[in-house]
Amino acid sequence: MPAGIIGVPCLAPAGRRGSVAEDLILYADTLSIYDFKCFGKAVLRLHHPRRRNDLRLKNVNLVLGDNGAGKSSVLRALAIAVLAPALLGSGFVPYRLVRRSGQEEVDGRQALLKVDGIVDAAETEYRPSRRKFELLAKIDARPGDRDRLHLDSTPATPIAALLDDDTSPAFFVVGYGATRRVETGDYVPSSARRARGLRYQRIAGLFEDHLALRPMQDWLPRLRYRAPDRYDAAVRRINDVLPEDIRFTGEIDSNDQYLFTFRGVETPFPALSDGYKAFIGWIADLLGHMTDVLPDGGELDDLAGIVLVDEIDLHLHPSWQRRIVPDLARVFPKLQFVFTSHSPIVAATVESANVFVTDTDDHGLATIRQLDEKTLGRTPDQLLLSGYFGLETTRPETFRKEAQDLFTRAAGGDGRAALEYLERLVGGSERGGA
Repeated sequence: MPAGIIGVPCLAPAGRRGSVAEDLILYADTLSIYDFKCFGKAVLRLHHPRRRNDLRLKNVNLVLGDNGAGKSSVLRALAIAVLAPALLGSGFVPYRLVRRSGQEEVDGRQALLKVDGIVDAAETEYRPSRRKFELLAKIDARPGDRDRLHLDSTPATPIAALLDDDTSPAFFVVGYGATRRVETGDYVPSSARRARGLRYQRIAGLFEDHLALRPMQDWLPRLRYRAPDRYDAAVRRINDVLPEDIRFTGEIDSNDQYLFTFRGVETPFPALSDGYKAFIGWIADLLGHMTDVLPDGGELDDLAGIVLVDEIDLHLHPSWQRRIVPDLARVFPKLQFVFTSHSPIVAATVESANVFVTDTDDHGLATIRQLDEKTLGRTPDQLLLSGYFGLETTRPETFRKEAQDLFTRAAGGDGRAALEYLERLVGGSERGGA
């Protein structure tokens, strides 16, 4: 059965839906960023299902970091580098993408994004089992806010042969920004497609705030009647990544809303909490895009690609954060995930090799690195006080200031202050003494 690929030339007969080599799977191996957004230079060696390692989650990359340190920029850079030819003329607006600093003249400055990947294939007489590829995108700074994405003087890209085939499984990249939400009013897919190219639609949420996701009503009913087996698989995938207290029934009520069983009560999608709606919304949107590009006879497990999710822990209770990344990696084993998060609970579900940490150097440039410190299985406090989050204490700032004042008074001989200070510290101590 055909496997989805990214960045492979069209090798099957022209005009065939999903016209790609059937035994090729390709993933982004390394992302290089130069003068993009807040980055001067950064290189990420990404994990994917074909990389040889002993990781528990071979298809997961987790980016941690402070606000404004470049986490979201990593996702945007990867999406642009892979899809650059498809973004030209698609409605994509390169808004202030080239790094700017101070009052310097921006005209003439340029950002460069590069993805190196590895193609795995069955070895034949005419083709080795593993080949490398390179995708480049250049962005020129312009006075004002709009820059210019172009491919001048870059090597020929294999996506060019697929620009007129939005439904090909090749170059399958989907991205979700932190402001994602599901369309609750009337959704007209034809007008959305006129405004944006379909490949850009799949990642537009990374660049446009409050862009509505496609509701299940737009694609799931057709799937039920045209491909019942694929419909059943999509319903199973949704339930596989949901907590045990909620199940997706696949049925629709009299108001054309999909129904869930939430703690034993039949509940339409709009009545669910914001956390459930936000999560189910992007998972269902992803499955909709996957079914759009699967060739006839293909199955969900056949499709490879890149999925980018900003703030994977958005609206999720800590109990759900403890399982969400491992569940996604297990349910979608051929997808290469790149997540961002602020959650130490999420970070504790992966190994240190899966984690990238963004920071800011003395010159105000974003940096990215990997640490040797353990992540998997550590407590939130341990991670928050480690190099991954860099806190000196997990106590509230007001508590810390009051405790510091009590400590100072106690050191000066105030016995009552010493007793109160000790009482405040009951329950455990932290680095920094307060």
